Amino acid sequence: MPRNIDVMAEMRKFADRKPVHAVAGATVLASRTLRELPWRLVQWTRDNPPNSLPGRATEAAQSAQSRAMEVFQSAQSRANGAVQSAQSRANGAVQTAQSRATGAVQNARAKASDGYDTLAAHGKKAMNGESGTTQGESTASAQSKPELNGKPKTKAPTRSTTSR
Repeated sequence: MPRNIDVMAEMRKFADRKPVHAVAGATVLASRTLRELPWRLVQWTRDNPPNSLPGRATEAAQSAQSRAMEVFQSAQSRANGAVQSAQSRANGAVQTAQSRATGAVQNARAKASDGYDTLAAHGKKAMNGESGTTQGESTASAQSKPELNGKPKTKAPTRSTTSR
């Protein structure tokens, strides 16, 4: 059974939808732009004559080269500054280490000299027949060391004897 379809009503329903309106709007803008295109080309050609293009290209290349040189020189300057800073810090560290080593060597020499002098004094006494330690020295050293292994000195315990 054939149905009668109102084609015009269906077309109106279809045409009232937002996507259809968007497509129609895009079509209008595209056609305007295409109509203006010849005029735009004429205007661009006036502003940029073909014989000026090689000169403009040369300018752009020189400008790019100039900027590249500036960047290179800036990077080189920063690198030189970093190298000088590192050298300065390294020299300072070397001088500090050198002075500490010199101080340590001088301190070791002084201690060795004192030890040598002490040994020579003891040897001289021994050669003269004097005793190496006297009673006063041993009591003085015992009194100067009140602790042994971190514990105070105590008298030895006495044994009490008990008889059975």
